[in-house]
Amino acid sequence: MEKIEYQKDVEFEEICKQFEPMIYGLIRRWNLGSDKEDYIQTARIALYEAWMRHDGELGAFPAYAKSYVYGRIQQSLEKKERWQTNNVPIEPMQMGEACPGMVFNEEEFVILYDWLERTGLTAREQDWVREALFHGHKPQEIADKFDVSVTTVKTWRKTALKKLREKRAELFR
Repeated sequence: MEKIEYQKDVEFEEICKQFEPMIYGLIRRWNLGSDKEDYIQTARIALYEAWMRHDGELGAFPAYAKSYVYGRIQQSLEKKERWQTNNVPIEPMQMGEACPGMVFNEEEFVILYDWLERTGLTAREQDWVREALFHGHKPQEIADKFDVSVTTVKTWRKTALKKLREKRAELFR
């Protein structure tokens, strides 16, 4: 195989062909068979970026390219791991049970109302939670019931959700 000069006037396709074994080697190294095509694409994009950014005076391109591609694949793996950690798939039946207005028996209402009392929300924020989340009412319906504007109901929602998210964050630290 002829030695290719790593200059910007060389076609990237030639660079890509020459570094293809390195890309496949990195993918094998991390055992990425399930999403192989995605990681190949990530590696090619990283190779292109390395090719465009490389300064010949700083060192040899092959070492720079390998380090750059390696780092980009590692970033992609970490991003995927974070996503999988933060997002848990839920069975369709469980999702249906979690939807507003899906509480069927008195015992569940008692548990939810008890939980609501311990959340630290204001009375109006609790009203929004009861009406919107427990009973599935829309902001207009809630506004009519409490004789306030829809904007006011949306403010209750905003502050209630902010407080509930903060509570959730505290629980999972």
